[in-house]
Amino acid sequence: MNRAMDYADLRPALSAHLTQRLRASQEGFRHNLAVLGPAGSGKSTLVQHAMQTSATGSLRIFCSLQRESLREFLRRFAAALLRGALDAPPDTALPELLAAAAPMAPRTVAAIQLLEQTAGGQAQADTFLGILDLVPLIHKELRRPCLLVFDEFLHLEDLGLSHAFHEVGKRVMTWPFATFLVTSSATARARTILHERLHLLFGQFEIMTLGPIEPQAAIAWMEQILPGAGRQPELTSFLLRWNGQAPGYLVGLLTRLHELAILNQETRQATIAHLSADHLNTLVEQAVWDVLGSPEGAWHQRFAAQVERLAHQPHGLLAREALLAIAQGARTNQAVAQRCGTRRKLPQVLQGLVEAELVQQHGACWMISDQPFACWLTGVLGPTLANGWPDRDRAQQHFVEAFRAMWTGWHEVAHTPLVERVGELFGKFRNETVLLDQKIGRLPAFGAFSTHRPHKQGGAYLIATGEERRWCCLIHEGQLDETAIANFERFCRTQAPRPLRKVVIAKGGLDLNAKLLAKEANMWVWEPDEMNLLFRLYGQPPLLC
Repeated sequence: MNRAMDYADLRPALSAHLTQRLRASQEGFRHNLAVLGPAGSGKSTLVQHAMQTSATGSLRIFCSLQRESLREFLRRFAAALLRGALDAPPDTALPELLAAAAPMAPRTVAAIQLLEQTAGGQAQADTFLGILDLVPLIHKELRRPCLLVFDEFLHLEDLGLSHAFHEVGKRVMTWPFATFLVTSSATARARTILHERLHLLFGQFEIMTLGPIEPQAAIAWMEQILPGAGRQPELTSFLLRWNGQAPGYLVGLLTRLHELAILNQETRQATIAHLSADHLNTLVEQAVWDVLGSPEGAWHQRFAAQVERLAHQPHGLLAREALLAIAQGARTNQAVAQRCGTRRKLPQVLQGLVEAELVQQHGACWMISDQPFACWLTGVLGPTLANGWPDRDRAQQHFVEAFRAMWTGWHEVAHTPLVERVGELFGKFRNETVLLDQKIGRLPAFGAFSTHRPHKQGGAYLIATGEERRWCCLIHEGQLDETAIANFERFCRTQAPRPLRKVVIAKGGLDLNAKLLAKEANMWVWEPDEMNLLFRLYGQPPLLC
């Protein structure tokens, strides 16, 4: 087993839902699916795991797309098709697959060989249609339903065919024997394509978005990579908060920590379970420098390449400045413009950053959701642009000090009651406009806060008062039921003046009845994912739910 890549079940709830959908498709209830999430978040592994456990009766065609020519796409797709038919190992070459499949699917093999002869010609559109039509051909020969997976499906655009998605869409509608499953790391662009090109009368796609990995499932996996991690709760909590949406990041950092533990004289068993807090902190700081701060680090090189490509595009230097400004806390267009010193071309630049999946816009607020990337921007790129690259020791010292300050801040809030964290968060609002709970709302500046704790109910009520504005918030560490919502509504009616906003915040979420009652009472419900969005937006550690 490859421990570094074995993270298919780090989101058990989502994995179970995907598996259920694929099983339903086998039983005649067809569901076309789209799995979206950032690079390194485990989309491909999640999909492959679900395919193996639920689609055993189907012809499973898993085609991982890349930026490539039409001929290369043909060979990649044909190999995926035949591997699914033969249940062959993933590294089996196409010539071997063609020979093995000839007795069971002779017409499909003949069609592939003919396409190979014509793929370099002028009729590129006909070649693409021929590639797609290999699926119904092998379906007829093998008489098996098909599960067709396009991993990173947006690379179909790179084939140079303007009608690629249109042709795929036609087949989504007209192939009742095939279930389509697509994945993409470019979530914003993928949603646009799914909505505008593939949202069809008989072929709608259910979109599943990968959020943070589930803590309980992750800790045992982390223990496999870094023995002793499970007995260092502050470390695991920090890592899951900092980069828990991308298992790929965790693999790199935990692997480097494991290597440092082996090299360390006091941990010959390669475990960190019994290290003192100071010693563990030193190892973590060194590991983060090695992968993120050092020019030789894998993350450093990846992020530097992204920014270098950005700088060579039109208005690239302004895009770099805008990216850095957002990483340093500029949330609105006005704040970004002030940091960059200009408004000219800024809207186009910001839209380009969104399309490149480097920033996200929530309402009128900008943020970088990739927290290691944001850390690299502020701890490496920013100082380098401001001062030039200093000698290595000084650069490492500066980086480690910045990282240490961040980690210390996160430790300080690890055990802070949620009501206190929310109060501190509200104190940072400066009239920004955000999209939360499917509502656009303004976050006014507040100047005074008071807390009330109901006698018969857990949690607390937070009253925030600003200039001609008053909000009442129900804040709870666990899950809320409808009784808590009803009690909160009665409390709000006793307030004078009446609150302009009623906000419900629960770390454990709301049960269905509570959510319906809150909506009926016109309350603004902020669930854990939305709270984490706000915490990240205002530079605070997210919740670990």
